[in-house]
Amino acid sequence: MAEARDRLVVGLDGSDAADAALAWCLEFADRTGADVQAVTAWVYDPMLDDESVNRNAAEAGEEHLRQLEDYVASACAGRPGVEVRCVAAEGDPADVLVECSRDALMLVVASHGWGKWRGLLAGSVSGSCLRHAHCPVVVIPPLAWLPGSAVGRPLAGTAHQASEDGR
Repeated sequence: MAEARDRLVVGLDGSDAADAALAWCLEFADRTGADVQAVTAWVYDPMLDDESVNRNAAEAGEEHLRQLEDYVASACAGRPGVEVRCVAAEGDPADVLVECSRDALMLVVASHGWGKWRGLLAGSVSGSCLRHAHCPVVVIPPLAWLPGSAVGRPLAGTAHQASEDGR
């Protein structure tokens, strides 16, 4: 893996917006030679977290990591020059991403576009990252992955292409 300052961190949560953030990050890494650290955060809760059901915390963590690795491997197809390391960390997503941003070149996150009221109620991971990260932060806006957008153009014809309903 490259020097720490040549590492891009991308936060992933399985959403369409995170698909766009990963696509942007992989494109940037491909052009600059930086390595990527793909990060997902989770909390052990057998009642709310499907991967925690019938598993202890260590097993749940292994399952989150396996799913992240499968997801990233699929997204990296066709980019053999980009080295990606996956991290599935237990904890609050904003806290995990801020910690991972130490000594990183850049942190890439997606904005879900919930608006200020829902963001106040649910908390904003991207907002917290903007305020507390230890490196520059790129926030990929909602709908950036549509085929006509700057992120979407490189995605046209891939599995991440927008659906007919415009999402």
